[in-house]
Amino acid sequence: MSASDRAPVPPSAGRPNLLLVVLDCARAKSFPGGPDGMDGMVARTPTLDRLAREGTRFPRAVAPSNWTIPSHMSFFTGAYPAHHGLRTFRAGAAPEETIASWLGRRGYETALFSEMVHLTGGYGLEEGFSERFGRKLGISDEERTVVNRLAGHADILYSERVRRLIGRLPPTIVPMNAFNHSQEVTYKREVCSEGTVTEFDGWLARRRSGSPFFAFVNFVDPHEPYPHVEDGAPVGLLSKWYARTPRYYLLAVEGLQEKVPWNYLLRGYLATLAEADRKVGLLLDALARRGELDRTLVVVTADHGQSFGESGNVYHGCGATESIARVPLVVRPPAGTSLPAHVDRWTSLCEIPSWLRSVASGRPPYDEEGHAPFPFRAAAPDDTVVYCEGAPASDPNRSLRGIGRDRSWNHRLLAAYRGREKYVLDLVTGELVGWEARGDLDARPGTAYDRRERDALRDELFGPYDAWEAERRARRPSDLERDVAPADVSGRLRSWGYG
Repeated sequence: MSASDRAPVPPSAGRPNLLLVVLDCARAKSFPGGPDGMDGMVARTPTLDRLAREGTRFPRAVAPSNWTIPSHMSFFTGAYPAHHGLRTFRAGAAPEETIASWLGRRGYETALFSEMVHLTGGYGLEEGFSERFGRKLGISDEERTVVNRLAGHADILYSERVRRLIGRLPPTIVPMNAFNHSQEVTYKREVCSEGTVTEFDGWLARRRSGSPFFAFVNFVDPHEPYPHVEDGAPVGLLSKWYARTPRYYLLAVEGLQEKVPWNYLLRGYLATLAEADRKVGLLLDALARRGELDRTLVVVTADHGQSFGESGNVYHGCGATESIARVPLVVRPPAGTSLPAHVDRWTSLCEIPSWLRSVASGRPPYDEEGHAPFPFRAAAPDDTVVYCEGAPASDPNRSLRGIGRDRSWNHRLLAAYRGREKYVLDLVTGELVGWEARGDLDARPGTAYDRRERDALRDELFGPYDAWEAERRARRPSDLERDVAPADVSGRLRSWGYG
């Protein structure tokens, strides 16, 4: 039993409410007050700016993973993916107790409101939430594999023959984009309304007065696809169709990224960040109308960032570039609680559950350096090193056989941040690259290390992560059977960099 489990439970009336909001695909560099030196176009976000003025801004926040499911499980459990092991669309219970379950045992009402389909797909992410509101339901890896194979995706749409054709005649991507893009636009139109805010407001009206609550909200507005935003710069019709190309083809077909008008896409992205910010404001308005805002801790962050061609990366789900690993993080305390205005250290989103536990136990979420009084795990890692796992694209899409694990963008990568340095380890090839963490690291190549330096740094920086992975596999060998078909276990482990 941890110290936070043994702490006395304050009376319900004296405990603050907890609101955790995730802006899906929101990257730090596109927000005002983002990472130093990462200049570029930024969104108008008056709501987040206000929250930062009234609380704490964390300019060096790092996501635990580069895509949705592992990151959400990390900040629901306080565990890195090496600990919890959820890296695919794997149906089942949460591998560890979630913060919602912990708070529920201590008298908190818990509710999840999600526009993101994956959070209500039975992967364990909804565990502990007594009420759940999802605009759509997700499907499991097994169901996804059946659908892909019935549709012929593995042998046709993602085949080497099709990739060669697109490489020779890039306009042939247009009919594929017409099909994919229309589906994605329809999905976003269905889920990215004010319906989630309305559900939240209605839940506030129905819940028991006087009891504290923990509410989690995911807004998916910043996820691709993006709207067309005019700014006077001409964009040709064919370029607009290239802008609708799915991530896979942009990564797998040589030269296709050069056809994409990235600034055109980025303008649409900034518009969706502004819309998500507006919806956060609506949540705060709903709390204020119910007299709950001043007794609520508000945390706003993202599950991962989004890349628009930086360092050859596209969107998210592969790689560990700054545009994907670095995320916004602001915390506004309840009335009467004083917090630092700025925490300038590497901060993992894995720390969020410890802040929530602290507040639920009658304490401030963290001290002047952003450290909670309770560790975020019973055996907390040294938080002077913060990790982001760059999972390969084949993790969320194992049934798409056309995705080659021989490509560097599809390797399992592990980024480590320490002091003023960033390192990225390729767990397939063993290559290690480092940067001095100043300015926009995506804009310049890192330093490759020789074998002696690489081995020393791997043991020093990445040894703990390797140990957590090995310990989890020894503790839960059934994970291997659930993650992959038996015949593919060896290849799967190799894609993770083990075995």
